[in-house]
Amino acid sequence: MLFQMCYGPEIESIYETIREHSGIKINTLRQYYQYTEEGDITSLIEGVITILLDLKFIRKEDSEFFALEDKSWSNREVFRRLNIISTSQNEDEESLNYIFSSIYNQVFVKQDKMFETNIHYQVNKRFSKTMVGHEKINAWKRMMESWGLGRRVYTGFYVLPHMSLLQEIIEEVGEWEGGLHPFCEEKIHPILPCITSEGLIFRGVIFGLMGLQHKSLEISYKQDLPFKSYGPNQEWNWIHLRKQVD
Repeated sequence: MLFQMCYGPEIESIYETIREHSGIKINTLRQYYQYTEEGDITSLIEGVITILLDLKFIRKEDSEFFALEDKSWSNREVFRRLNIISTSQNEDEESLNYIFSSIYNQVFVKQDKMFETNIHYQVNKRFSKTMVGHEKINAWKRMMESWGLGRRVYTGFYVLPHMSLLQEIIEEVGEWEGGLHPFCEEKIHPILPCITSEGLIFRGVIFGLMGLQHKSLEISYKQDLPFKSYGPNQEWNWIHLRKQVD
């Protein structure tokens, strides 16, 4: 179950430790991360292991853990896998994993809403058969902030994808030029859902791309294009991704 009482950064750290030490056991992980004799962080480690298993970053064999691929941690890949869960026809739409992976899309993107003060209420209104407690929602917010989806603000959450997350997606795309709407629909949406219920591009993604203007990309306007324009004054409908230079 993806709803675990985790904070976020420890998920990446423990994954990298498992990747570097194939066949590691929970007791060894505890020795690596338990800095004082007081307390016991086994439950925290077990929560991380559950998330990594459900996202298919690792596998378990007997009591040992192995990375499924020898690849460094990627927040882009986290959201790609969450998107797969949320769109899978085999996933129960009232399962906790489906709810966890769908909150961003259902509560924010579909409504073109960047800030929500009471995610707990919104989630339980939409998924009435499965009650989700406040602690699970708080854990979701902590992980989403750590993975680059936005920021926790007071009791709510403000969705504005971090530039580092969008940069990851852009680097995978490579050099590209064309309409802003089809770019978001074809290149971003399969990783980070960004299509509203009205078929437009979510404002949070548009504003996030604005942060990369003149750094990794150029957003501009071209006349007579059959695409929707975006921006504060509807002034953008074209995007050019520069060739990445190492």
